[in-house]
Amino acid sequence: MREVTFFWRVDRLEAIGIGPVLDVAQRIEFLSYIKRVPKDIRCLFKFHIREGKTIDDLRSVESLEVLEVVQESENLEEGHLVICRVIHPLPMLNARTNGTYTVAGSKLDENGLTYILQGSSLKLRLLSGVLRLMAKPDRVSARTLKLTPQNHESVLTEKQLKLAKFAYDRGYYDLPKRIKITELAEQMGLARATISEHLTKIEGILMDDMFSSMTDVRLTVDQARAIVETIEADMDQTEDYQIESFAGLIKRIKENMAEELPQDTEHIPELDVNQQPEEILKRIQEDIS
Repeated sequence: MREVTFFWRVDRLEAIGIGPVLDVAQRIEFLSYIKRVPKDIRCLFKFHIREGKTIDDLRSVESLEVLEVVQESENLEEGHLVICRVIHPLPMLNARTNGTYTVAGSKLDENGLTYILQGSSLKLRLLSGVLRLMAKPDRVSARTLKLTPQNHESVLTEKQLKLAKFAYDRGYYDLPKRIKITELAEQMGLARATISEHLTKIEGILMDDMFSSMTDVRLTVDQARAIVETIEADMDQTEDYQIESFAGLIKRIKENMAEELPQDTEHIPELDVNQQPEEILKRIQEDIS
């Protein structure tokens, strides 16, 4: 498990489609999820409303839908507890990954947005690549979380796990090694080069899962285009998402793609428009490792 913290300065919040909320609230703290499925993400927030504003003013913010005021405080310093439905492409993609979660400590204030995610390195890399296309964070930090049987999710495929265990059990990772890679290959009935390639990839995935900084993850043209088409499909199919800020964010992603990604698209395969967004994301997650 990894935890990654992304931060954008307050003057760059318009680029990710959430700037207007600070016209109403001077500070917002994410407390927990109430419901979390694609197209229906409900969260409990603590809002510190600006003087002269009220909770009702939040209803003018496009990216949030106020569902319930759980606790309204007369003291501005204490803040109000409010359940909101979040309408934004990034939380939607986060929900679709089925393995990354926003955690307490995420906040929006006069300094900017602090967005903290936990999950497997593979899925965090996908979101990091998407974030870069939305608006490159001003700061990114990552750390490895202590694994327990309850929260462990392997970043390796089932076949990779079997190969790694086979090599480990026979002493390939002992010091000194009890078995050479040639002998491993003979026992498995595979070419030495094949075993060597797979073990190198496994080691790279594990090292990346432990130490990747997430600061410069770049999606390919195909991956980025699939992400955009997934977001656009959600927008077309859901009336609530047909708003100016949502469309503006997609436009900025496309502009960033044009500036940052290679323009040679001759060998990019056509996307299957009938594929479900979850299937597209699964394919991208497999490709990005």
